Amino acid sequence: MASTTDYPEHPDNESLAPADISDLSVPNWLVEVNSYQLVRDTFSQLPLMVAIYSLEGVLISVNEEFTQILGWTTADLVTQDVLAACYPDPSTCQQVRAWMLGGQYGWQSIPTHTRSAQVIETLWSYIRLPDGSGIACGQNINILHQAQMALLETTERYALLIMGINDGVWDWDLRTNEVYYSPRWKVLLGYQEDELGQTLEEWVNRIHPQDVERVKLNLTLHVQGQTPHFQQEYRIRHKNGQYRWALSRGQVLRDQYGQAYRMAGSLTDQTEHRMAETQLLHDALHDLLTGLPNRALLLDRLGQALRHARRRDTYHFALLFIDIDRFKVINDSLGHSSGDQLLIEFTHRLQQYLRPDDTIARVGGDEFVILLDDLGELDDALIVAQRLVSAFQAPFIVRGQSFFATASVGVHLKSDLNQPADEYIRNADIAMYRAKVAGGNRYVIFQPEMHATLRERMQLENSLYQALEKQELCVYYQPIYSLNNNQLKGFEALIRWQHPVEGLIRPDKFIPIAEETGLIIPIGAYVLWHACQQMQQWYEQFPDLNLVLSVNVSARQLSQPHLVDTVFETLTRTGLAPEKLQLEITETTVVENPDAAMQTLLKLKQQQIRLAMDDFGTGYSSLGYLSRLPIDVLKIDRCFVKDIEHNENSLEIIRAILGIAQGLKLTVVAEGIETEFQAQQLRELGCPVGQGYYFSVPLDVAATTQLIRGYSGVETVAGN
Repeated sequence: MASTTDYPEHPDNESLAPADISDLSVPNWLVEVNSYQLVRDTFSQLPLMVAIYSLEGVLISVNEEFTQILGWTTADLVTQDVLAACYPDPSTCQQVRAWMLGGQYGWQSIPTHTRSAQVIETLWSYIRLPDGSGIACGQNINILHQAQMALLETTERYALLIMGINDGVWDWDLRTNEVYYSPRWKVLLGYQEDELGQTLEEWVNRIHPQDVERVKLNLTLHVQGQTPHFQQEYRIRHKNGQYRWALSRGQVLRDQYGQAYRMAGSLTDQTEHRMAETQLLHDALHDLLTGLPNRALLLDRLGQALRHARRRDTYHFALLFIDIDRFKVINDSLGHSSGDQLLIEFTHRLQQYLRPDDTIARVGGDEFVILLDDLGELDDALIVAQRLVSAFQAPFIVRGQSFFATASVGVHLKSDLNQPADEYIRNADIAMYRAKVAGGNRYVIFQPEMHATLRERMQLENSLYQALEKQELCVYYQPIYSLNNNQLKGFEALIRWQHPVEGLIRPDKFIPIAEETGLIIPIGAYVLWHACQQMQQWYEQFPDLNLVLSVNVSARQLSQPHLVDTVFETLTRTGLAPEKLQLEITETTVVENPDAAMQTLLKLKQQQIRLAMDDFGTGYSSLGYLSRLPIDVLKIDRCFVKDIEHNENSLEIIRAILGIAQGLKLTVVAEGIETEFQAQQLRELGCPVGQGYYFSVPLDVAATTQLIRGYSGVETVAGN
């Protein structure tokens, strides 16, 4: 029979040493000299009461938590029947001893007497070990109740109470090669208590083939004493056939000769943790809306492509920078929810035209970058770019509505391999901007000289902000004439920029910048105010005047919720009659958001303001939709007028537009008339009104005033 003198002295943990109790079958694993280290490390730190008992159900050793809660120490076990003292009622004591000997796993609630004669409610679980001895683990329910109440008081009606150990436990006897697997260990793998044996193979054979050798190696290294502990994360097969992530930890026990004879540890299910880590990593490298790679992942893959290209001359790649034309207008008009859906649909269409190995990344609100990797020839990138541009000609269906959204594409082909990855993206972005400035719906290949152009553009943008403040913008007026008798019908107000250094800057150079930056809103309001004010002055100067003023409204202006109020306020303050104002909108502007556009146009029409559809024939509106719009005038785009001499199709398109207008009782104005031949052809086709350099260039206020002075009795633009 072992005594307490067989154990090393550990004054700070004396309560863990087993008592010298005669005539008891003390477990062999407990009396081994080095077993005390296992007992101390395992039990003294547990927030549970722990008692070790013999094969006969007699308490042998208790931990500090047991002593702190119930009052008895291991030394008391020599002189007292502590179990009987805890349960004075013989039947209760007998029941507890039966649970101990039977290895009653699972928490049993029972009142327990302390050394100070208090009765506390406790929970006990009894684990029967293979050699017949056992371990009792207990909790003070009173303390748990107090903790639960404290938790309920500091949170909103929820409680969290974890009973038992969530990890599985394993205990490997290295001498017999038998392994004890706790019920929780088996449950984690989907098995019942009696479905697994006690062999090491029950564990090892379920480890993923790619992980098993690594796990076995680390087990061996720890058993051989080459590592301080065993800890390994790996995949293990569940009963349902799926692999789950697990984390195993373990510690070996050695005899006085340093030989390992036992190893015990835990199994933690790491699947959810791994999934969360995987999701976090995915989210860090992907766009949350579209699921596409983000800029960080794109830079990584582009860096790989650059390294491949440096090693192999025949390795080709290209970068495509794509921006949705007029997306901000669409987004503002439809709302951000529909705008997000459009981005998702845009992504799906991109994926349809690319290979699985190509990388599509979303790098901004409506900006995408495509890495075409391992191309056969560099020119293949241009074929892809053209296919993508063509692919966006078809409408997008968003929540049952059709929308047109073309794209501008910048292409940067493999060139300087010493350039950093982000420089490639920047260059493709510059090329995309050139495509957008050129009107969008096209691709442009990057050229090094574009850097200078970009600098000029940035300077122009900065100057444009100042132009509004410094009153450098001015309004010019292009006359509109009757093609039948050359009578003056009205004017179209056109913005010009009188730059102090560059001189007069045409609108096609700065209007795209204004659209992109949002400056088109204040610029549009500026033109509307000054044009209406000037038109009213002409009416006051020439009382018999009968002209109509046309002012352009951009897509972004039309999407503004306060456009109608701005127009009404301008007319009220300038005194211009509403029927003398005509607002011009483009066909594509209306098609982008037909419902919102319809509501705005109806409100304007109710106030007797005239409405014209500009650039008709270049968009996608249907005749059915056109017939519902409250417009008065169709303006034939200048591209058809320009080709009237050499292109029979243009002639037929103009004839068709005139037929549509006649059927809908709309007036037609032809834009961009530059020659007598064009004017004559339009007269013969029956076009009533026109404008262009053939009649007059846009004029400043003084020249326009002089022009008006030479005319009298002019008609409205709707007249014939």
